[in-house]
Amino acid sequence: MKLQPPKGTRDLLPEGASKLQKIIDVCRGVFEKYGFGPLVTPAFESFDLLSAKGGLGEAVKDEIYYFKDKSDRELGLRFDLTMPLARVVSSTSLPKPFKRYQIEKVWRYDNPANLRWREFFQSDIDIVGSTSLLSDVECLTAVCEILEKLGFKDYYIRVNNRKLLQKEFEKFVERDKLIEVFRTIDKLDKIGLEGVESELRAKNIEPEKILVVLKIKSIESLPDNEGKKELEELFGLARKFGIAKRVKFDISLVRGLEYYTSVVFEVNLGAKVSCGGGGRYDDLIETVGGQDLPATGISLGLDRILEVMKENKMFETEKSNTKVFVANVDNSTIKDVILIAQELRKNNINTQMDLMERNFGKQLEYASNAQIPYVLIIGREELKKKKFKLKDMKTGKQRELALKKIISLLK
Repeated sequence: MKLQPPKGTRDLLPEGASKLQKIIDVCRGVFEKYGFGPLVTPAFESFDLLSAKGGLGEAVKDEIYYFKDKSDRELGLRFDLTMPLARVVSSTSLPKPFKRYQIEKVWRYDNPANLRWREFFQSDIDIVGSTSLLSDVECLTAVCEILEKLGFKDYYIRVNNRKLLQKEFEKFVERDKLIEVFRTIDKLDKIGLEGVESELRAKNIEPEKILVVLKIKSIESLPDNEGKKELEELFGLARKFGIAKRVKFDISLVRGLEYYTSVVFEVNLGAKVSCGGGGRYDDLIETVGGQDLPATGISLGLDRILEVMKENKMFETEKSNTKVFVANVDNSTIKDVILIAQELRKNNINTQMDLMERNFGKQLEYASNAQIPYVLIIGREELKKKKFKLKDMKTGKQRELALKKIISLLK
């Protein structure tokens, strides 16, 4: 038996898990501030939904954990959080706009690499029912606030519009080959311009005119069309929301998923580290059997954010989640230790007590190693006086106080 997690997955021990939880808490707090409500969906979905044409497409079978249940139903672990949302909106009557957030695991049968796993957390927000680019920019603004709160300084969001690319490429590429062109361009960061050129030729698509379009550097240089107009409006709104300095136009950004229809985004934590993306998908809900409803959204990959923050030492010096350790001088006071520990917990003070029947010295050693900031010492003398020693583990100083005063200080 191999005592290690399956390929492409990992364990997060308490130190790492608590860091991830702090990131999740920041995301949740910002999302709810902007009026997004939580949604929970199953870890697996029907393969029909996951492979819907105009959604993830039939080719997704090679990229998901696909299986059949005991009744021979085709299923797959969710690839992202957008397809489950599309199903929910299609099958449920909801007020519009419907603003939801979802922070859960997704699975992709991908080749594991640096900052790439087969199981990872996504933090996702979407707005359904609005055609206004206000919705898109509100999503971008929420993401900017999250990254600011986490301490990122050099992040930026690349923005483009698939409408303008489609309009240009249709002049020299057959419509049914456009999705292949988009998928190839989506690999530009990985394989470079030469790689894109080579892959397009392998698909019998002449690359020269496509590469000319990809060299456009500014919105002003774009031909006049609806895509350009939407980008100009988006950047105008970004200025009003106060995030214009974080938003950058990039003609090469397409996002590889089939369901995107116009503006697309990608979040970058400095050079070459992407941690999320999204865009507008106005046809997807109707494609999976729902109403004709516009939608937009953006997702963050929390595992990548976690690793970048760890590498750059962006977390404060970690202390234990426990505030105080209640230590007994000897076993004769264990009953009182239990009562006092429970009283502290009733006052929402994170508390530990000895569960290993260790001597007093070993208890202090444990509290020190676990970086618990305070130790409350319970002995027979302290119980008689109804005053207890509270030891600051950082300075080593002790104060003798009544329990009520100790609770007030620790709170």
